[in-house]
Amino acid sequence: MTIVCETACRFAFPGLLTLLALFAVEQPPAPDRYPPLAEGEGLAVKYPGDRGIEQNPAVVFADGFEDLEDDAVATDARQQKGMKWDEAWHTVRITREPANVHGGKQAVEIRHEEPMLSHGMGKTFKEGFDTLHVRYYMKLHKEFPGCHHIGMNMWAGAPGVVMRSGTATSATGVRPNGQNHFVVSLDAARPSRRSSERPPGRSNIYCYHMDEVGDYGDQFFPSGEVRPSQNAGLFGPDFVPRPDFTADLDRWHCYEFMVRANTPGKRDGRVAFWVDGVLKGDFPNLRLRSVDALKVNNVHLSSYSSRILPNQTVWYDDVVVATSYIGPQVAGK
Repeated sequence: MTIVCETACRFAFPGLLTLLALFAVEQPPAPDRYPPLAEGEGLAVKYPGDRGIEQNPAVVFADGFEDLEDDAVATDARQQKGMKWDEAWHTVRITREPANVHGGKQAVEIRHEEPMLSHGMGKTFKEGFDTLHVRYYMKLHKEFPGCHHIGMNMWAGAPGVVMRSGTATSATGVRPNGQNHFVVSLDAARPSRRSSERPPGRSNIYCYHMDEVGDYGDQFFPSGEVRPSQNAGLFGPDFVPRPDFTADLDRWHCYEFMVRANTPGKRDGRVAFWVDGVLKGDFPNLRLRSVDALKVNNVHLSSYSSRILPNQTVWYDDVVVATSYIGPQVAGK
């Protein structure tokens, strides 16, 4: 009977279950829930040009793509000399054109030349983390028209859990139940043909979480807008709205985002993102998991296009993954 009622409520009143969950989950005292987040310089300031940054005890992974000798990343990445990632899919190129490299002499280039394809690389962490930051540099073609998904994401997947999609490595269209997975991506909302917004669209967090309305993730915007709109009250009274942000084309931006998984049984999860060292979005009051064992254990660099348009080219460089705030790279000497 409970299952029938829950299913009926979900379709008849799609936002009702989220509102009920706000009251059903224990709320920690507000002052201890969300301390101020750092901005500006972070741990990267001690490592000009990111040289030696992997030696910092908070850093769990770093790659400026300088060690790859080939012109493209092999799908079986672990067999490739200089490859630090665990896997790669479809076409990930290495560019050595100075105009398209942020630091050093090499960067990653992704061109969308085939429809419905995701291109990228993934890194797996066996133990996983309750809190994780990813910092990276990304540049878009000067005539970039928009894309279905661009950027990086963090994914928490329970060991041995096979998703409804049929594989343990894809969570697309799979509703999080607190024990199977959650996904957080720093993305850009591609403008519609009728929109007055310019490409690449407003930066946002695309999130698969326990209180999402449908089978696919919600979009969180700094201003407080949520898509679908049924989850508009999700962030609670601690949320601070900020102006929405749209990246410049043909320019390197420094992006960083954080996932802090909630304490099981509490609504104290938090996701935030920075651009060029400035906090642009901070989303509290989230439920990402119901068990401690579910931790962030995958980081993906990826770009996906549902339709092909000219100049859908993206460059990535200087990726750092750490358990605390990283901040922008400082110039090497």
